[in-house]
Amino acid sequence: MQVAFQHKISTRLAKLTVAIAFVVGIFLSSIQIYLDYQDQGYSLDSSIDQMLTVSLGSATRSVHTLDTNLAEEVVNGLMHYPFIQRIRLADDLGAELYSVERPSDAQSSTLWLTEWLVTENKPYIKKLFIDPNNPSSFGLLELKVDWDQALQPFYSRLINTLAGGVIRNFILALCLFYLFYSLLAAPMNKMADRLRRVDSSHPEGTRMAPEWAERSDELGAIAKAINQFLETVEGNILRRDLAENQLAESVRQTRQIIDNVPHMVFARDRDGNFLFLNQSVSFFYKLPVDELEGTCHYHLHDSIQPGEANEIREADLKVLEDGEPLFIPDHSYTDSTGRLHYFQTSLVPFTYFGVNAVLGVAVDITERKLAEEKVIELAFYDGLTGLPNRNLLLDRLDLEMKRAERHDTLGALLFIDLDNFKAVNDSFGHSVGDEVLQHVAAQLQAGVRAVDTVARLGGDEFLVIIPDLPADINAAREVSKQVAEILSHNIAKPLSIKGSEWSASASIGIAMYPVECNSVSEILRYADTAMYEAKKQGRSQFVFFESDMASRVEQAYSLENELRHAVNRNEFFLVLQPQLSVQSNQIKGAEVLIRWRHPERGVVPPFEFIPILESSGLIQEVGRWLIRESCELIKEWQLKGLWEEGAWLSVNVSPNQFYDLNFVSDVLTALKYTGVAPESLELEITEGIVIGDVDSTIGKLDELRSHGIRIAMDDFGTGYSSLSYLKKIPLDVLKIDQSFVRDLTTDKTDRAIVDTILSMSDFLDLEVVAEGVETQEHHDFFKQTRCHRYQGYLYSPPVESSRFEQFLTEKLANKVEAGQV
Repeated sequence: MQVAFQHKISTRLAKLTVAIAFVVGIFLSSIQIYLDYQDQGYSLDSSIDQMLTVSLGSATRSVHTLDTNLAEEVVNGLMHYPFIQRIRLADDLGAELYSVERPSDAQSSTLWLTEWLVTENKPYIKKLFIDPNNPSSFGLLELKVDWDQALQPFYSRLINTLAGGVIRNFILALCLFYLFYSLLAAPMNKMADRLRRVDSSHPEGTRMAPEWAERSDELGAIAKAINQFLETVEGNILRRDLAENQLAESVRQTRQIIDNVPHMVFARDRDGNFLFLNQSVSFFYKLPVDELEGTCHYHLHDSIQPGEANEIREADLKVLEDGEPLFIPDHSYTDSTGRLHYFQTSLVPFTYFGVNAVLGVAVDITERKLAEEKVIELAFYDGLTGLPNRNLLLDRLDLEMKRAERHDTLGALLFIDLDNFKAVNDSFGHSVGDEVLQHVAAQLQAGVRAVDTVARLGGDEFLVIIPDLPADINAAREVSKQVAEILSHNIAKPLSIKGSEWSASASIGIAMYPVECNSVSEILRYADTAMYEAKKQGRSQFVFFESDMASRVEQAYSLENELRHAVNRNEFFLVLQPQLSVQSNQIKGAEVLIRWRHPERGVVPPFEFIPILESSGLIQEVGRWLIRESCELIKEWQLKGLWEEGAWLSVNVSPNQFYDLNFVSDVLTALKYTGVAPESLELEITEGIVIGDVDSTIGKLDELRSHGIRIAMDDFGTGYSSLSYLKKIPLDVLKIDQSFVRDLTTDKTDRAIVDTILSMSDFLDLEVVAEGVETQEHHDFFKQTRCHRYQGYLYSPPVESSRFEQFLTEKLANKVEAGQV
């Protein structure tokens, strides 16, 4: 870009110099003119004074003698001076002797200046004296000056002075202009031309010429500064290019990362336009990323689901107006196919290249949502029948009982248990049993109202809640009876099982609320009690809970509470019934039994508290204590030298305890803690444990036996399917139930059963223990057989550990006496 002449530095400096020189010249010229003007005035006064002095004598004689001619001669002589405008000669009385006045030049070009300079034109007056010593004058000579004419020499000098100053200043300006141009403007113009040729995007190698950069003056400093600036710019451009490349690579990698994020990542402006988005958004809307960028999300979603678009718009506005992040834990979008997706979305304020926007990350939680719904379904609904399970039942029952109490109505709870359902599982397998349960569930639902609740409590137990019954107890019981009859009839509808029809039946217990109780746990107990009463009456019956049943329930409930305290207070203790060798009649071990020493009632019989331990779940804790305490006894007797190698303690295991997932580890922990050999412990199980879950039972028993623990089957021969399972399960010992031993010598049937058990045990290589041996005849019988051990009142009833320790001591003493030790 060329610089205009008037904008060049040299021109502006020349102008400034001329202006300054002109001002200074004017100032100096003004001083000179002023001084010249003063000199001119002084010179004029001096000339006039000399003129008057020369003419004074003649003028005095003319006035003294009143010589007019002489006066005329004097006046005319003075008028020869061109600057004299008027002369007058007069006596002392003012009589004019002679006067002359020259007319003024009104066309003078300097008259205006004279009038400005001379503000007052006073005449020059010279008094005439005859005697210098006499102060009285007798006449005067008056002279008036034409100042315009008198100042003409001054004006000529003034013109010369001003013209010389202007010429001098002009020449000075030209010189300075040349100097400024040659020394400053021209080099700077060349530098500017050089800089104009620099490519701002690629200034590589462009520098000021060395002759400029090597100068020691200001231009050299500028050239050096320009070179340094160019080097800095070049470095900055290189760094910028590198940064841009890195930024581009970073953007590419970031975009790649965002595109690979399995969640929707996007940014929207205030109008809802997509500023950027990742592939997940593209996949959701089935549109390319390039097509979606710049598209209004609101309008796009309006075409799919307008209501959802309004929710998106409101959320964006809230984030933009509040300036705070917004987390939406659960909301839904509908995709282009109409499928509903659930999302967790985080929205934060975001500035995108100066544009206020909303940055969002939407996580698709559809699968998790469905899984949660499935978890809720599993938590509150039975997986087999789809009915509400125990958790949901208890919640609904609590609500219905509170509502009945608030609205003064009645309700009924029906406890339904299928009759002989175990036979179905045993005969046809669990798959058929599941089919029967599904059939019964469908029939129960078909027999109740929509407001009623049918639930599966577990196994073959069902519960039905009948709310909104009449406030009159008799009318309510009648309605409940009708419902029970309908349900019994529906349950009895035949079901085809493997080509043949099979009909189920159920025992139903009915408890009314809130007239009989207002507690969920109590109403369940009451209905359960009534159901068991129905089973006692011959099955396929329904029975209402009565007050006398309540006392039994309350007694059981009270006993359960006392048992809980008994666990904490260590009120349980062990008794042991010795087991002896049938042939040698020597103690080989003992069966460990549990007893409860009640602080008020004394020792409570096992048949009173064992079932309650089972039903309440306390049996697991008590069972662990029993095994651990038995191991402690063995350890104690080992330390005392009373425990023989090969001896054992036999501990009964309840079904609930055996089914516990930690049962095996609990047993092994007790042995490890006490240091007792596993062969010293024998676990007694019942046929009910085996029948409950054969595969699981066999697995646990195999694991226990692999550690050396002995397994015995108690009460053999009293179950339903002992023989069918005996060949499958791993056993070491069979115990003949005392019901077969009691009449062994008089009842041929009992004897035949015992003979069969003994023969089968011999074939299976199992040890046999006879229970309930109370007479010598019993002992003599078994001594003639392959029975290995016996226990019973013939030798000793169950005794406390201290008494059993005496048995061991006596046995040891006898051996010492016989020289066997």
